[in-house]
Amino acid sequence: MKNKKNFISLMIFSVLLILLPFIVPNNYYVQIINMSGIYAILAMGFNILAGYTGQISLGQAAFFAIGAYTSALMNTVFGLPFYITFPVSMIVSGVFGLILAIPALKVKGKYLVLLTIGFGEIVRLVLLNWKKVTGGASGILRIKAPELFGFSFNTLQKYYFLILIFCIILYFYQRKLINSRAGRALIAIREDEAAAELVGINLAQYKIKAFVISAVFCGIGGCLYAHMVKYVSPDTFRYDESVMILSMAVIGGLGTLNGPILGAIFLTILPEILRQVGDYRLVIYGIMLILVIMFYPGGLISSINKLIMRIEDSTGRRKRGAV
Repeated sequence: MKNKKNFISLMIFSVLLILLPFIVPNNYYVQIINMSGIYAILAMGFNILAGYTGQISLGQAAFFAIGAYTSALMNTVFGLPFYITFPVSMIVSGVFGLILAIPALKVKGKYLVLLTIGFGEIVRLVLLNWKKVTGGASGILRIKAPELFGFSFNTLQKYYFLILIFCIILYFYQRKLINSRAGRALIAIREDEAAAELVGINLAQYKIKAFVISAVFCGIGGCLYAHMVKYVSPDTFRYDESVMILSMAVIGGLGTLNGPILGAIFLTILPEILRQVGDYRLVIYGIMLILVIMFYPGGLISSINKLIMRIEDSTGRRKRGAV
């Protein structure tokens, strides 16, 4: 009976996901939904690094930028299609993740945070000042829409499904990773590095893997972003973008599978809802974030799970009482 209910719930949820870009009022809302999907990918990548490995990074915007600019340059300068620019963006972002991971092994805590902030600023300044390649403050224009198997994702509605596919793939990859031996090693490192090393876990190896995987997730998000908006500039990849990614993971539920996705959706849509109150929206936005952190320390997903359990317990008691 329970499996049947789960199957029906999954089917309803799947139908809603398919119909979503067609039932919203206009393209503006479709773009917001698409951005929430891209942010979900970024938040999942951060979650693997910080939520499961305990390595806090505020340089995620740098890998986001590297993925976006790699894809944009290959598409506009060399005329390469999406199915080539996409894997190359992943590889380049992963290589830079490896480059950052090596010095990151030697520092912890606030020093690690400062290192990643510095890396992010270096990348942004390079994009801003290397005008011959990156276009400087003007950025890169005329990025083409992806084409796969003769099908062009040239509208926001079509692009929604491309983002959705990658969100699903990366979600299940994250799930498989965390439930694997490597995932258990990452969690052990997060809980107690000394104990993890004592039982034979190679700290350096797994920390580097976490950095690289997180960077690859950001590279994927960057590539999808570049081909969707068809324009990239350094202003998009500032330090506050890294803070936003961190906030999504923390508010949704750091160290959980579904939390970062929920946080990404919440923090992408919330500012747009509050736009109606004008200049007060940022104040209300800040207050709401503080309240969530204060009263729901486990994140929104933890609170939702508790609510579902209470409802199920209450329903179960009523049924037993009726019998």
